[in-house]
Amino acid sequence: MLAGFGDSIMKGVMLRNAAKEGRPEYELSKRSIIDRCGEQLGMPVSNFARFGCTAPMGEKLVERYGERLSEGETVLIGYGGNDSDYDWESIADHPEDTHQPRTRMEDFVAAYHRIINRIRSAGAIPVMLSMPPMDADRYFRFFTRNLSDWHKNNILSWLGGNTAPIVSGHELYNLALYNIAQQEQVRILDITSGFLSERVYDSYLCDDGIHPNEAGQARMSSFIVSQLRPVAA
Repeated sequence: MLAGFGDSIMKGVMLRNAAKEGRPEYELSKRSIIDRCGEQLGMPVSNFARFGCTAPMGEKLVERYGERLSEGETVLIGYGGNDSDYDWESIADHPEDTHQPRTRMEDFVAAYHRIINRIRSAGAIPVMLSMPPMDADRYFRFFTRNLSDWHKNNILSWLGGNTAPIVSGHELYNLALYNIAQQEQVRILDITSGFLSERVYDSYLCDDGIHPNEAGQARMSSFIVSQLRPVAA
């Protein structure tokens, strides 16, 4: 058996259309990353991933669905992208204020530890996933597409004049995952390097710069399966 708790990436969400007005349109891949992994491993799967999910939200899902996990089942955990993100509209309106990520680092780490312990208490085997890389310039263009130039400049001013801090914040949470894995003695599968090893890894991302497209999801599942086989065998 193979189960997964994570955010929209594990759910298989892709950007269909970055609407100029209103909400962007998303779609689900017909075969999520968990589905692809299950097919390649010949294992039944349960996907508990949710769009927009953070680690604290994931903790509640693990509590809710933990009883469905079975002894010896491999459970993939993939959070961090939403946790490390910011309320960009608030920053655009008040760039002079102090702003924190959607999940403070200490809360992120604490929630991850509790998720791991809850999965273990069910007799299942937690396996963490590192975060896929992002394209900060593409992501900036995406979340500011409906903002005025004045608001865009406010955000850039808060960032220090360029989009590099978006990536550094993302990577800070990614590095925290490795520290958590070491502390808990949990295996962590390296997803990040598999993308970064490609000269044009951004070709595997949707136009929002964060969600893997169909090719990216297929590639991500292959990274997982290649590292997971010894665990799930």
